[in-house]
Amino acid sequence: MWGHVLEYGFVILKEGVEVEAISVEDMRAYEINAVGRGIPLLLLMENAGRSVADYIEYKLGDVKGKRIAIIAGKGGNAGDGFVAARHLAGRGARVEVHLAFSPLEVSHSDARVNLDVIMKMESIKIHKPFSRNWLEVSDSDVVVDALLGTGVRGSLRSPIREAIKEFNNAPGFKVSIDVPSGVDPDTGRAADGSARAEATVTMHKLKRGLLKAREYTGEIAIASIGLTSDVEFYAGPGDVAARVPHRPKDAHKGVGGRVLVVAGSKYYVGAALLTATAAARTGVDLVYLASTRSIAEAGAERSSTIIPTPYEGDILTKKDVERLEKVVERVHSIAIGPGLGRESETIEAFCHLINKALQANKPVVVDADGLYAIQECTVKLRENVVLTPHRGEASRLLGGRQDEPTIMAREIASKLGSTTLVKGPLDVACSPSGRCRMNRTGVPAMSVGGTGDVLTGVIAGILAKRNSILGNPDPLNSAITGAYIVGKAGELAYQKQGESLTAFDLLDILPSILRDPLNPA
Repeated sequence: MWGHVLEYGFVILKEGVEVEAISVEDMRAYEINAVGRGIPLLLLMENAGRSVADYIEYKLGDVKGKRIAIIAGKGGNAGDGFVAARHLAGRGARVEVHLAFSPLEVSHSDARVNLDVIMKMESIKIHKPFSRNWLEVSDSDVVVDALLGTGVRGSLRSPIREAIKEFNNAPGFKVSIDVPSGVDPDTGRAADGSARAEATVTMHKLKRGLLKAREYTGEIAIASIGLTSDVEFYAGPGDVAARVPHRPKDAHKGVGGRVLVVAGSKYYVGAALLTATAAARTGVDLVYLASTRSIAEAGAERSSTIIPTPYEGDILTKKDVERLEKVVERVHSIAIGPGLGRESETIEAFCHLINKALQANKPVVVDADGLYAIQECTVKLRENVVLTPHRGEASRLLGGRQDEPTIMAREIASKLGSTTLVKGPLDVACSPSGRCRMNRTGVPAMSVGGTGDVLTGVIAGILAKRNSILGNPDPLNSAITGAYIVGKAGELAYQKQGESLTAFDLLDILPSILRDPLNPA
């Protein structure tokens, strides 16, 4: 069970107990969501560093007169170490900070603030690189690894390698902040020469890789740094920043993701254009628009990213799906449903396409007429199929029953085996496992037609980018992140358009939210 150390604000992980573990992506999202709610990263760093000092005091009983060495890098992890140094010195410890880099190279702005503070303190001795007694830590009671945080992975380079070697050889009690330097916090893989701590103080929640690297972590203490459940449960700017990946530096065409949009018919024109354009606006490389010839060609005229893939006739039929099979294999996600119509031929084609997508293990977003057609298909859905009903459509999927959005989303997800996003003033997304997240962005004027089509395209774009770049579409977080982005776009559009807002107004705003989620233009 958990061993609570309430007076210090952290808990010690005990062996043989399953606990919730999160990814580095999760942690980054939560931190930026906190910033979006007005909690500065500087405050989170303060709480983290104080927690490290608290843990050391807890282990020693009293730090007064103890010699404590902190070996620091130049990022946020170093900032936690600088804060810990200040708190330990304030409690009477004899603190020395050994910098692996010149003070001018400390790149994290909040770490720089805390370094400037301790450099003015007479009670803390600062050792700059290659100065006298630099990395001399053999007489320290405690040595702290504040070199590399959760965002740094791969092989170790100088001077980090030399600094970790001195840490590992020190006879004193060895503590790593957040993760032992050199250990991948997601996988637990350790680079050659990684830090071998006797204790690791990790922030907010356990990182997944730490359980696989116990020979490096030692005892694990999980420290509370002031993040509330709100930053996890509700979507925010951190989800955009952390969960929508950027192309790698060596990107080539296709790496950014390819989307197939199957939408529109002779009866509905705008839905297909909105969905395809929205997908393109997420920054994918290509969007194949399967629709009537006139709609597909109109999409291509709107954006060079859109490749027209026309039906043979005026509606989607099984013959069209057979022609699309090679495209299905090529793309990283599929969006289907907006403006399809409900002809029997189209429903048959829809079911055939869903089967092909499932066989190819492609993430799929189903909306609008697709939600009607899905009830006619004899197919077991999967978690990587995202249904996006509004409350009326959700009710129909549940046989006409109305309930709270969370209950409806959870029940549809469980019943159909799909990720489900129930749209409304409060968007609720649930996975088949029962995990749910919510989104509160948006304005009432977004009830205008077409905003759901934009959402379908945005979610498909996020799924494609994640599937291509990361190999992990993460349907639940992709769905709720898409809802946040589109809702925020609606809020910004409303500031200019008011009640005259249309779905097309959202499209040009999407890039600014993706570029700078905390301060979109």
